[in-house]
Amino acid sequence: MGDETGKKRAATGRTHEHSDRKQKRKKLWRTTGSKSSAKPTLESGDSGIFVTCDRGREGKCTAEILDLLSQEIPDPSQNESEEQDSPTRGDADDIEAQIKKEVECMKPKKSPAPFQAVKLDVPCLLFIKVDKSIDPVELVHRICMDAHAHPGKKRSRYVKRLTPITATRKILGGGIEELAREVLEPHFHSDSSPKKYAIRPTVRNNHEWPRDTVIRLVARAVGQGHAVDLKNYDALILVDIIQNICGMSVVGGDYEKLKRYNLAEIYSATPRPQPEPTASPKGSDNMKVE
Repeated sequence: MGDETGKKRAATGRTHEHSDRKQKRKKLWRTTGSKSSAKPTLESGDSGIFVTCDRGREGKCTAEILDLLSQEIPDPSQNESEEQDSPTRGDADDIEAQIKKEVECMKPKKSPAPFQAVKLDVPCLLFIKVDKSIDPVELVHRICMDAHAHPGKKRSRYVKRLTPITATRKILGGGIEELAREVLEPHFHSDSSPKKYAIRPTVRNNHEWPRDTVIRLVARAVGQGHAVDLKNYDALILVDIIQNICGMSVVGGDYEKLKRYNLAEIYSATPRPQPEPTASPKGSDNMKVE
């Protein structure tokens, strides 16, 4: 009788131990999943694009801009698959190398997405992180130039203004000055040629940094030998402050021509070709029109 009771207790203990292990595995799985599904945030050091839209259209705007950007930048995973599909002569007769190659093909690809949407606590505004290999200024300029050259091929409905950001920094601790030195150096300090420039700051959700203060700090980083010209500038310095993060970039002199990179205005402002008149001119009602 005592032996049977001991066996039952041992079996019950093993059952509880097995159940505890299952619970630990479940908790571990949930923890791992929660880390991998963390939403991207705007951080110091990011580069990308600020995108504006109408209130309540943030979700549709996000999907639209990601689709638009994916048309401009090829998917790196596509290139990887093409490289894996291409045969190599040296491995054709080598069974061991062929097996190794097949195993590599079965492994999950770790190519990072070139674009990541960041949801901001600001209505009508979102941020798209871009991979470090992509120049956001060149990318946005190319999209706007295409819209200006082909107004009949409207590629967006919800996207408004695109503001490229070369780099970002936290404002505290001299972040704006440090950011200005980094972003402006290739444009104003790499050669001795003088440039005409302007500074255009935008401040959101921050009352501690007036526009005039930001302009003075950035102008100090530009340095001597360059002249301020608010209309006929060679380079325009864009400064965007949102909460405690500052982003900055330098764009070219066609910024106004391209409607300050506002896609909606580029499409709507470009006159469409008018059809040929089908009615007779005034006083020529009896003329036959083919």
